[in-house]
Parts: sequence; structure tokens; C-alpha cells
Amino acid sequence: MNCRAICRGLRIALLLAAAATMGGCLKPGPVLEASFAVDPNEGPSPLLVRFDASGSYAEGGAIVAYDWDFGDGSDGTGMTPSHTYTTDDERTYTVVLTVTDDEGRQAVAIGEVTVSPPAPGSPAETIEFVWPFHYDASGEDAAALNDEYFTLENTGTRPVDLTGWSVSNEHGDAFEFPDGFTLAPGAIVTIHSGAGTNTEAILYWNAAAPVWNNTTDIAILYNAQDDIVDVYAYASC
Repeated sequence: MNCRAICRGLRIALLLAAAATMGGCLKPGPVLEASFAVDPNEGPSPLLVRFDASGSYAEGGAIVAYDWDFGDGSDGTGMTPSHTYTTDDERTYTVVLTVTDDEGRQAVAIGEVTVSPPAPGSPAETIEFVWPFHYDASGEDAAALNDEYFTLENTGTRPVDLTGWSVSNEHGDAFEFPDGFTLAPGAIVTIHSGAGTNTEAILYWNAAAPVWNNTTDIAILYNAQDDIVDVYAYASC
């Protein structure tokens, strides 16, 4: 075999080796995929939306962080967070989920939530949030649940049966009024987060932990048809 043939054979062998090496470098790595479901993805303000990122996937590893940008200046963490959107105009919010696996890799998923203006309440429903709304109990909140409370008033001219009515916070925790509880015209009722004996003017949530955030939250009053009757939002500096 002459030198030209030998050299040509060496060059071919080197090219094949390089191709094999390059093929190994370009072999796809373990899959990391971010995805999430939205429920609901549209509705009137205030709209409580539940997110579920359990469909995200880390091949051969584990997802260690779920970071959310809800698109309205708020963020969150966790696999299944909830968030309430409030707006006076119709808006579409872009939601961004970033997942991080145990090797530090990240993947991103994007979705949308469309929120319309608040639905008008029925004129016959005259129950409203009124002062005081004591969302920050004195001292340690968990040790003073009954110092955390809000107040509702019947500002109309006829009694309102609150059977089936409820109040929820931003996270969807709900207080349900006792069956047969009626609020007379001009009367007020105070709902404490802790436990006690209900009366005509005082009710108890019987919550095991503080209900209201000390910095920002939203209280939503629903009637028996699950229509929004009134909203109370607050933010402390």
C-alpha cells in the first residue's frame, strides 16, 4: 500500500472518530419540562385562580423549586398556588412559571389569565364590609385569633337571610354563615377568626390559624348563588 492510501485511510479514521465524538457531545440530555394548568383562565374581578404545575417533569431527577410571576406585579412559589386578580378594566395577565431541578437546570412555561370588570351586584343584596376590619391582631396573631376580625352591615331596609353566604380571603379559605342567620336592617355582625359562642351580633370562624395577612389581602363576600356581593381589599405600608 502506498503512502497516499495510508494517509487517506488515517484521515478517514480521524474524521470518523471526530464524528463519533461530536455525536456524543450532541446527544440530548435528560428532559426538563415546565407546564401548568389554570382554573379558571377567565372571569370577572376579583377572580380567584388556582394553578397546578404537577405536570412539570424532570427526567432522572426531581424538581426542587416552582417560581411564579402572576403578571400583575405579584409572585409566588410552590406546585399548586392560588392567586386573586382584581381590576376595574378587562385585562389579560401573562403568567410565567420557572421550574428548577436538583441539578440547577431551569425550564419555563407561559400562560394567560383574562380578567373582566366586576359583575354588578343585585340591588337587593345590601350587605357590605364596614369599619373596623382588624386584620392584624395584637401581639402574636396565632395566640390571639379572636383579635383578628371583620365587620359586615346590612345597609338596606329589609332583613337579609345569610344562609349559604360566605366570605373568603385571597387564598380561598372560606367562612360560611350559619343556616338561618339573618341580619336585620341597620344591624352589624362581627366575625372573629377564633372560636366562641355565636350570637346575633358576633360569629366565629373557628379557624386553626390566622386568616388574614398582616400586609395585604382581599375579603370577598358571596351570596348563596356564589355571586360576589362586596369586596374589601387592603394593603399596609
